[in-house]
Amino acid sequence: MAIKIYGILLALAALQFIVAVQAAQALYPGYSVWTNYISDLGNKNLAGPAIAAAFNISAIVLGILVLISSYGLGRITTRRSLSTATLALSGLGALGVGLFPEGSPMYLHTIFALIAFLFGGIAVIALGLYTAIPKALRLLGVALGAISLISLAAYIALDEPPIVERLVVYPILIYAVAYGLYVAVKWS
Repeated sequence: MAIKIYGILLALAALQFIVAVQAAQALYPGYSVWTNYISDLGNKNLAGPAIAAAFNISAIVLGILVLISSYGLGRITTRRSLSTATLALSGLGALGVGLFPEGSPMYLHTIFALIAFLFGGIAVIALGLYTAIPKALRLLGVALGAISLISLAAYIALDEPPIVERLVVYPILIYAVAYGLYVAVKWS
């Protein structure tokens, strides 16, 4: 498979999840980014079965496409093992978030969300640092990855305020779109 296909898969994974989250938030009565977690959208007891199903399927698609893209995108970095592993682990985390919605037993949802958050931030930094891409895109990867990881630390330290969760998740998704589209357009 051509490297550009892996870039397209990564960008599509992030874009479809962003759209699904925005649509689910709009359909969820009384949803607030200040008081509701992103994963509330996947909880059928809170969001209802239709919204929850759409959100969880979107998270599963995100996870699967990131897992697939990790193989090819890791190959174009100078630190293949690090890039592939961190991107794959973030995909595994997203997959687990969809398979084990908020409220699942044994903290499975929380564990997979933490895996997605932590390794997503590290993957963004690794892709930015270790891919031969324009300096601005490299710096964007490092900056967005750092924002995500610092926000993750604040999220945990501040007892998980929902609004801070967005500062963990959206930098990862934004970079996935930008990086994926760059690879899709520029890589042969």
